[in-house]
Amino acid sequence: MKKSKQMQRNAWLVLVLLIVIVIAGTLFLSKDFREYLRDYEQFQEYKQYIQELENGDAEDPENNNEDVVGNVGEVETQPEETVNQPGGPEELPDNTGEVVEEPAGEVLPGSIEVFDVSGNALWQANMVSEEEAALIRSYVEERNEVYTWANSYAKTVRINELDRLILETAACKFPNLKINFVGDSITEGVGGNVDAEGKLISYVYYVQENLQFGTVINNGKGGRQISSFNNVFLGDSIETNSAQLFTNDVDITVLYAGLNDYLTPLEMKNFGVIDGGSTGGYCGQLQKLVHAFPQNYPDTQFFFVTAYQVTAPDGGVSFVNFNGVPTLNDYMEQQRMLAAIYDYPVIDLYSTGLMDMHDAETAEHFLSDSIHPNDAGYRVLGEHIAAEIVLYYLGIR
Repeated sequence: MKKSKQMQRNAWLVLVLLIVIVIAGTLFLSKDFREYLRDYEQFQEYKQYIQELENGDAEDPENNNEDVVGNVGEVETQPEETVNQPGGPEELPDNTGEVVEEPAGEVLPGSIEVFDVSGNALWQANMVSEEEAALIRSYVEERNEVYTWANSYAKTVRINELDRLILETAACKFPNLKINFVGDSITEGVGGNVDAEGKLISYVYYVQENLQFGTVINNGKGGRQISSFNNVFLGDSIETNSAQLFTNDVDITVLYAGLNDYLTPLEMKNFGVIDGGSTGGYCGQLQKLVHAFPQNYPDTQFFFVTAYQVTAPDGGVSFVNFNGVPTLNDYMEQQRMLAAIYDYPVIDLYSTGLMDMHDAETAEHFLSDSIHPNDAGYRVLGEHIAAEIVLYYLGIR
């Protein structure tokens, strides 16, 4: 009897054990249970995703079910490539053909703005960033150091390299402005190349090539002087013909003259004096001319360009109102002094030593004769004058 009961208990134990094994096996073989064992939280998120999919609240990625299961909560949707513009995606074009213009940058502090009579901006330094301005300033600092070098061909070449870097970095254009160049044969282009229309190519061409003004006027003429020297050269005098050479509808006027006043071989030349009232000689007619600029052309920005250094024979000419024989720099100094009275910028070729033709190598590379530049010389001049105009309007002195 006892044996029968023992066998019965053993049978029940075996049956219970089998049931436990079956249940455990069933649970172990279950996919859901395996997912649960691997990551309970992930499994719950998966189940939620499946539920949303069945309800139509989620999209089923094609052929990517395993990635969805294995990276729930970690997969980032990659947006379509867009242009990064201020204000976010709502400012982007909506593919309807309407173009959204990029907002202009902030105007560079210290720059010179140009407006028309109605107050509309004709030019603003709003396309040069502070980073670019800092780079330009570094070029200017290096160029200032180069100015201290002994005058040489290498000095002129390095100044030109830095001028080009300034122009390239600034990339400034002036399509709404009108510029007028007044001067002698160097402004006209004597000694340079000739374009397809038979016109001489002077430094004016290279200024325009870099700055792209809306209108350019070249009032350069061979032999032209600032003064008439007692009316002997009345027809070529800038002061006497100022009404024809200067106009009130231009934004910028570049005056590059005075070399002929220095070189003219008269028996007696009147250098004159700047005393506020004299109109005699070079100094008197120069101050009469310049003193009239603010009144006659109040909306025009004037730039004075001093002559580069050249060699010229003395000629034994006598001078009135000057103790000794004035040098070319004495002639240029009168322009510097008068420009300073009205705060007109001076592009000082003489003082900086750019294209000093006393140096034989410089003259060989940049002169076509004893005075006038060749095409390479005109390019160097034009790029330097263009760089100085850009620096002025950017407010980088």
